[in-house]
Amino acid sequence: MEQRALLESVRDEWIGHGLAVGPADRVAAEAGVRDVYLGAGRRPPEQIIWLGSPMAGSIGADIRAGRFQVVTRRAWRTLPEQAADALVDRVPDDPQETDLIMLDPLPSGPDRRWRASLDRLGREVATAVAAGLGKAVGQAVDQAAATWQEAWQFPEEWALPRLGAFPQRALPHLAQLDFLERLGAAEPDRHGLGLLQVARSAGEWWPMRDSVILTERPAELHRDAEGRLHHPTGPAVAYPDGWRLWAWHGVAMPRELIEEDVPVSRAVSLRNSEQRRCAVERLAGRAGWHRIVTEAGWPQVGREAPDPGNPGQVLSLWCVERLYDDHLHLLLMTNGTVERDGTRREFGELVPGWIRDPVHAAAWQIGLTSAQYRQSTRRT
Repeated sequence: MEQRALLESVRDEWIGHGLAVGPADRVAAEAGVRDVYLGAGRRPPEQIIWLGSPMAGSIGADIRAGRFQVVTRRAWRTLPEQAADALVDRVPDDPQETDLIMLDPLPSGPDRRWRASLDRLGREVATAVAAGLGKAVGQAVDQAAATWQEAWQFPEEWALPRLGAFPQRALPHLAQLDFLERLGAAEPDRHGLGLLQVARSAGEWWPMRDSVILTERPAELHRDAEGRLHHPTGPAVAYPDGWRLWAWHGVAMPRELIEEDVPVSRAVSLRNSEQRRCAVERLAGRAGWHRIVTEAGWPQVGREAPDPGNPGQVLSLWCVERLYDDHLHLLLMTNGTVERDGTRREFGELVPGWIRDPVHAAAWQIGLTSAQYRQSTRRT
C-alpha cells in the first residue's frame, strides 16, 4: 500500500512538472545543467542560451548546427517578429555545434520487482503530459521545421532532434528514476540528479558540446475536464515569447477556427478530419445543428418525425459521412426540459449509419426498441 501511494504521488508530481506554468527557475536549471555535464564526464558549456518557447529552441538548435538556411519561413512566422529578431541576436551560428551529449537517466537493468510499477508510472505520466501539452507542441514543431529529406545534405540533421535532447515525452523516465530513488532501490549519480533538476526547473532543452539551449515553460496553459489541451475562445497554450497554440479538446486547431466565426463552408471543407469535426462541433454549439446541416448541404435520411418521448418536438436524421469519414448518421432532437430562460436546447447525437429512421435512432441511443420508445411517457 505504501509503494502504491508513493507511485501515485510521484506520478502526480511529474505530471505537474510536465504541465508546469510560469517562469523557469533559471538558477536551478543552470546548476542542473552543470551537474549533467560533469556527471557525463564533460566540461560544462561555455554558453547558456535561454529562449522563450520550444519553437524558438528548435530554431536555435538549427542555427547552432549551422542550418540557418534550412529554417523554414513557416517556422519563423510562428514567432512574433520581435521574438524572431531577438532569437537571431541571441543565438550565435559560429562555431557550428553538431555534438549532442547523450542523456541516460535510468540505471541499467532495474530490479525486476519494480518493472510493472515502473511501466505503469511511465505510461500514466506519458499519457497525461502528451494529452495536456506534449503532443500538440511536438506536432507543431515538426510541421513547421525543416523536413528530414534534407538529412543527406546535412548529416548532422539526426544529431539535434527537433524537440531537444530530453523532451517532455521523456519525462516518464525521470519519474521512474525518482520513484526508484524514493524506494531506496537506486541511487542517481550526478548526471541523473542534474537531469531531474533541469526537468523540474525549465522546459525543453538542447545540451551541445560548448553550449546549451534552455527554454521557458508556458505562461498560460488551458485544458478541459479530461486533461486535454483546450480553450474555446483563445490560445490553449501561450509561451513568454508569444508562440501560441490553439486546441479544441486535444485537437490542434488553426487560430481562426477558434477565435473567429468562420463560415460553415470553411469548417466542413477542412482536409484534416479531426479539425473538421472539431470546427463543426464548435460552430454547432454556437449556431445550432440545424443551421450546420442546412448550410453544409448534408442529405437528410428518412423523414422528420414527431418525438414520442418529447411531445410537441420532432426528430430528424442526417447523413454525416463527409464530416466523420465514417458511415454515421446525426440524430437531431430537442431537450426534454426547458432551460431557465424558457428555451429548449437543441442537440445532436451520432448513431450508426445502418439506422435510417429517426425514431429508431432515438430509441437506439437510450437502449430501447422503436416500439418501446413509442410507448414511453416522456424523456428528459
